[in-house]
Amino acid sequence: MLGRNIQRFYVVSGCMLCLLAIETFFELPDACGIDRLEVDVQGETVTFRGRLVTSGDPNVLLLLHEDSRLQKISRSDVLRHESDKSGLEFASRDKVVESLRIEFGSEFNIHQTAHYIICFNTVPEYAKWVGALLERLHRAYYAYWGKRRGDLQAVTKPLVVVVHKNQVSFKKYVEGDLGASSEYIPGYYSQESNRINLYDLSRLTERQEKMVIQGSRPGSPAQQISRVLNHPTAERNVATIVHEGTHQLCFNSGMIRRLSYTPLWLSEGMAIYFETPDLSHATGWTAVGRVNQYNLKYFRYLVQNGQLLELKALLGSDEVFRSSETVRAAYAQSWALNYFLQKTRPEEYRSFVKLQRLHVPLSEVSEDRRLSMFISVFGGGLTQLENEFLNYMKQLK
Repeated sequence: MLGRNIQRFYVVSGCMLCLLAIETFFELPDACGIDRLEVDVQGETVTFRGRLVTSGDPNVLLLLHEDSRLQKISRSDVLRHESDKSGLEFASRDKVVESLRIEFGSEFNIHQTAHYIICFNTVPEYAKWVGALLERLHRAYYAYWGKRRGDLQAVTKPLVVVVHKNQVSFKKYVEGDLGASSEYIPGYYSQESNRINLYDLSRLTERQEKMVIQGSRPGSPAQQISRVLNHPTAERNVATIVHEGTHQLCFNSGMIRRLSYTPLWLSEGMAIYFETPDLSHATGWTAVGRVNQYNLKYFRYLVQNGQLLELKALLGSDEVFRSSETVRAAYAQSWALNYFLQKTRPEEYRSFVKLQRLHVPLSEVSEDRRLSMFISVFGGGLTQLENEFLNYMKQLK
């Protein structure tokens, strides 16, 4: 979640402006310089090279690296700071691939598509399917927001996705980010590394290894992906990939600023709005904005049992996403609210999203400010809007 600088997808959830244009999108104009920082790291002097971007925390510097990583550096640990005008460019595709090979070693392979670099230790067929699914999402994402004047920038640098063959491999590499919760999360997008990390819920690699031992052939690529889509986990598998892929696109297209305040009801609800699988299709997903039956069913359960969260609690704080008692409801209601607002108030919704781009990374926003921003855009009182929202959702099929 945003509190830990990660956009996560929870199994239980169904998943989760122009004034500052350059820094909003973290792009590097030709004239920008390079910052070199000598930093005290546990008693050792380490030199970091990149570009400093605006930080809302006076005690923390944010350094953008050529591989698109955002690094937090305590201001008190900086021993020396120099800058020049030589210009910093994002690393080339070849350089990113070389870096990934060094980082992950010979156990992992690389699959490249037009917009993605997939680093994987699962079977090649699964990695290629993930790449095809993300490319389909990429096209749909820009087509969807293009029709709605989303004012997005094209992603000019390759986006990195790491795909693990199983949970064991996944936990080995991500426990530093997720801690103990890595056992319950099949994938997440990290705002700091700018990468998606996933593992194959269908365990295709292990299943194919067993087939080989038994003397059977894995089958054609189409047959192997058919096994993925016919597996009981298929719906959640596809939803995870599209959900995290949406987060990654949002933070790289200028939709939302990395490490800045973004209400989780908005970012998670938008990702769920995009994620709804279509298992009849070869990739498992076809279009944006289909009714998410997984979350609609739980939303109606909450209504029937009087367990809906108060709209004020969802809008004014992210705490409902951090409690095991309310996180499932928070995700379902966030999807429902995003669906309602996009379908009934598209202009206001777009304006509200653009408003979030003004927040400086690492800045805090109070509950009162969160609520006032929402009301200033959508108008009226929360009670009236909540009644319209509930009536709309009752009639949804």
